[in-house]
Amino acid sequence: MKQINLFLVFIIIAFALTPIFLSNKVDEKRTYEIEAPIGLVFDEFADLRLFSKWEKFTAKDSLAVKSFSPAEEGHKEFAEWKSKSSDVGNGKITIDGFEMNRSVDYKINFENWEKEDNFSIDFEQTPTGTTKLIVHYQSQEVPYFYRYFLYFNSPIKKVDESLEAFNNLIKIRLDKDRKEGKLSYGEFRLVKLDKQILMAVKKVPSLDEKDVTKKIDEAFETIYHSLVNEEDSYDFDLGFPHVYKTDVNQEKKNQTIFAGIKLIEDLPLQKGMQRVIVPEGEYLLTLHQGPRSKRNHTIDLMKNYAKSKKINLGERELEVLLNDPKETDTLQLKTRIYIPIISN
Repeated sequence: MKQINLFLVFIIIAFALTPIFLSNKVDEKRTYEIEAPIGLVFDEFADLRLFSKWEKFTAKDSLAVKSFSPAEEGHKEFAEWKSKSSDVGNGKITIDGFEMNRSVDYKINFENWEKEDNFSIDFEQTPTGTTKLIVHYQSQEVPYFYRYFLYFNSPIKKVDESLEAFNNLIKIRLDKDRKEGKLSYGEFRLVKLDKQILMAVKKVPSLDEKDVTKKIDEAFETIYHSLVNEEDSYDFDLGFPHVYKTDVNQEKKNQTIFAGIKLIEDLPLQKGMQRVIVPEGEYLLTLHQGPRSKRNHTIDLMKNYAKSKKINLGERELEVLLNDPKETDTLQLKTRIYIPIISN
């Protein structure tokens, strides 16, 4: 009996002293690679409704009730969950800040805890088109005996589980998108482009992207003004605007572009317009999303990808504008970019 009592005393002492050797907070960085383009990955982390479908912070309770804040300008988006399970409890995650396709910062609040946890993710696109995630999780300091809870239920373990689930889910979604012909930011494709015949206006802007944008606007204004009818609309579908860059002169610090639309049969060319042919052939295709000032970054990614695959690219570039710059938020602007592949 005495031995049993001594053993119990030993257990109690061990239980009381063990937390000394356990961490009172989590402060860890991890790196993961997701087999999907950066735009597709970022969207899943920046939308809490999408995030909630694969996160494992609430996975132990399939009956946990989740609610989401309405999307309102000037307010930070958040999601809340309520659970009767002690392993899940109640909590709230808020998007504290983000930079498109670069980073997302979260604040996580667990009910009855005084402070918030910080959870941040940086996104980097690799030359092969996958996405590297640099994850940093910082928890608040926990009381002495709660160190047991932190050890056995570390949030970084839930991050690991979440990202494993996400990677499996995104592979399925990406395969579906490819079958449907959808293109995501950061994805690269080798495509066969048929000959494109444009009715376009030639412009020679400087290398400055602001000047390029100005010249493109002037060109499209010339074309659209010549095609508008008496009802201030168009008698035909104009299709997507095209911008074809054919030459860059480093000495004069300018470039030659042709901005226009696909040639409409039997439509006479107006003053200042000309017929321009974009040759058929193999092209490297990607999607640029965001302001034009970031376009060179996308071109660099295309060149890095081509280099990693030992693909020789030409100097010319074709852009197809998928939305109207004057009516679309700059972060949501989308442009397909084609660069011709040169055969060895």
